[in-house]
Amino acid sequence: MGDFEIYEEDGDKILTSYTGHDKKVVIPEGIVAIDNFDDDFVFHQNGEIEEVVLPESLEYIGRAAFWDCNGLKKINFPSGLSMIGELAFKGCESLGEIDLPDSLEIIGISAFEGCGKLKVGNVPSSLVEVSVNAFENTTEILMRNKAYVLLGDFVYNSETKAVLYAPDSDSDDESIDDDFLKGTGLPLDTKIIGANALSFGQFDEVKIPNSVEYIGTGAFMFCQNLKKVVIPKNVYTIDSGAFINCQSLEEVVFEGGGPVTFGSMAFFGCPNLKSVAVPKGSDYEEAFEDGVAVSEK
Repeated sequence: MGDFEIYEEDGDKILTSYTGHDKKVVIPEGIVAIDNFDDDFVFHQNGEIEEVVLPESLEYIGRAAFWDCNGLKKINFPSGLSMIGELAFKGCESLGEIDLPDSLEIIGISAFEGCGKLKVGNVPSSLVEVSVNAFENTTEILMRNKAYVLLGDFVYNSETKAVLYAPDSDSDDESIDDDFLKGTGLPLDTKIIGANALSFGQFDEVKIPNSVEYIGTGAFMFCQNLKKVVIPKNVYTIDSGAFINCQSLEEVVFEGGGPVTFGSMAFFGCPNLKSVAVPKGSDYEEAFEDGVAVSEK
């Protein structure tokens, strides 16, 4: 379709490549995603583009889609957009004011990092996952919406019941308080522990509320002092790498409930974890390393 290469799967149209040289790019209606499965990053380092018009049909902007488009000044986000992937607009240093749609649920790692002129207008209450470094000043931006609150060591969305991140939780500042997590640190109505939310924490125990249903990608990764975790009965998904490289983890206890879907490598890099009993019917084929004896109960 002209300057656009479009891949179609099950009726969904995905924009995978752009070969044009326009300053204003209008992406055709009907496109549901911007993504290149070969990591060729659809508009990466395109210095010619100044404005992008996204179609109302768009739901997903993939990893590094507009990375280093340093001439990009203006872009609209359609009302049905649900995810902006990691690095999507990193280094778009000319990007000005944006409004995030009320449908948006996920903003990936460093999605708007290095966007020095960026001003964020609307901040939706719908987010369930957002990285601490999604923006240059992520916490400040979120706090403009009263749905987001600081609770102890965490940024929490009171609308979606999601723990998003600890403001200082990264590999250089391992500051999540041990006693805070042993007690009732996580809000008792929490439903979602977002991607990387508690990563690199130094705690050895964590009290996961019974209300939790979803544990996100990398939620507890590199928590190297964590020895035991109890998974409440309402959890139905433990996503990829959720507990990866928890070097001290010895015991994982499932309190029951229905089957759990595990993402790939959910418990990889846990050398002290020797056995685990998962709920009957769970999908755990790629979640544990070969040395872990997995049974169903």
